[in-house]
Amino acid sequence: MKIVCSICKKEMDYPFEQICHRHPELELDLVPPNFWDIKDYLPEFEIKFSNDGKIIFPKVRKETKFKAGNTPLIKYDDNIFLKDESVNPTGSFKDRGMENLMNEVITHKKKSISIVSCGSGAISAIFYAREYGIKSIVFVHKGISKSSLAQIENADKVFYSKDFVTSYKDFMKYSLKHKDVFWGFLNTNISYMLGLRSMSYEIIRDMKSVPDVVIIPCGSGMDIVAQNLAFREMFNAGVISKIPKIGVVEIIGGNPIKQGFEKKIDGWLNIIDPIDSKTILSNDTCFNYKKIYDMASRDEAFFISVSDKQIDKFILEHPEFKAKYDYTSISAMAALDEYKKTSKEKIVVVLTCKNRNGGKIYE
Repeated sequence: MKIVCSICKKEMDYPFEQICHRHPELELDLVPPNFWDIKDYLPEFEIKFSNDGKIIFPKVRKETKFKAGNTPLIKYDDNIFLKDESVNPTGSFKDRGMENLMNEVITHKKKSISIVSCGSGAISAIFYAREYGIKSIVFVHKGISKSSLAQIENADKVFYSKDFVTSYKDFMKYSLKHKDVFWGFLNTNISYMLGLRSMSYEIIRDMKSVPDVVIIPCGSGMDIVAQNLAFREMFNAGVISKIPKIGVVEIIGGNPIKQGFEKKIDGWLNIIDPIDSKTILSNDTCFNYKKIYDMASRDEAFFISVSDKQIDKFILEHPEFKAKYDYTSISAMAALDEYKKTSKEKIVVVLTCKNRNGGKIYE
């Protein structure tokens, strides 16, 4: 597979460790945005449809008992469906990319992986790394939930930073110094992204039609970029007749992508300080800013901003969601209420993470 740097247009064979190619002029405290484009695929990354309409997923070199994907698509209301990613092995959509990521670590003949995360990404990486015999080194900030911290303590080594921004700085300093450790930066890793995109193939398979809108909480934006890539692949292959629009859910006041798009800032926007919110939506969206900006420019994405007050209102009216899904997931349901849908639109709402307050995922 070949990937291309959007900045210098240099073309490279993949896999290679992406930290080796840098553009410091775009970095914020050493942290790079996602400037990678895929030129072509190796067979192990291709997803195909058979003649009878079945999806042929690529095989990884090693599979674990933590098999992600094939999550339920639940009919919620007329023309509205919920894609329940909380039933993935560690309760997060991020599980979808982990087998690809761990196989890449093995390809590079490394025994450890470093991860920076606000919670679910680290939890997923820790458990998959353990299955692959890879040591996990995790950077988190002390403000994440107690239930997530309890899971993250299962890592081989944990570095606790004072806040979100510092955790990314510490992660980059460590990764640049320790070349023997694989750089597991989920916000830009190509293998991880190609694993995430399986969700959109499942949506098309299970709906047996094409949704008009798919609503997804933004976070780092990598999931949104991955799903758009999948829909474009299916459109270009003639599997679907149109590309669904993705409703990008951000928090009011912490919505840099929407603000940047409205101001027509067509570039690699630096991160803004996260606002005081119960979600992670305001934290790290800018790493994939340019990718999502380009999606919106093609009319393949639009923005839905919600507040904690709106999410709390939905929880009050639907307590069953609080019992099952985490706060960031529920932001997508608040966004559904905010979105002015028409009666004929087919909408999929992606619920990304489970409520982990029940204790340990695995012993």
